[in-house]
Amino acid sequence: MQDENDLECEFCGASVKEDDDFCTECGTLFADYIKCKNHPDLDAEGVCVICCEPYCSECGLLVNDKTFLCKHHSEYEIIEGRARVYGSLDDVAVLYAKSCLEQEGLHPFLYSRRRPGGNQHINYTPDFSNDDYDCRGVNETKILLPVQEAIAAENILRELKIIDND
Repeated sequence: MQDENDLECEFCGASVKEDDDFCTECGTLFADYIKCKNHPDLDAEGVCVICCEPYCSECGLLVNDKTFLCKHHSEYEIIEGRARVYGSLDDVAVLYAKSCLEQEGLHPFLYSRRRPGGNQHINYTPDFSNDDYDCRGVNETKILLPVQEAIAAENILRELKIIDND
């Protein structure tokens, strides 16, 4: 919901504050003269929406033609402004992981392309069939979080040994 004092990002349409340096939804820079984290002599092209660091075009890229990510985070699957942090065919494991993340104050969202099949615990999303989806793990139930919560969520899931250390 946009406050009357908020502006709109010209790239993605998200609500932003007048004094924001970048859009947290797409990574578009609003401030001039922001330098790349890795190359202080180069202007940043955008801010990675996962780590919130500025990067030049050598260190970052636009994913799905709408989200700027650094090369380190470019492998994240991004759906509707959320990052996939975990997925499984085992709905019980997914519900457990989701519960752990919620207990830590995060905002997990479950997504699956499968039909519900009687399971009343999972909020199935019937159709994300658009050009941005690359069909990885079509049958799994995925845990998606707001992109800025992805790193914290993965750290929690690693501590619980739900996901492996990379």
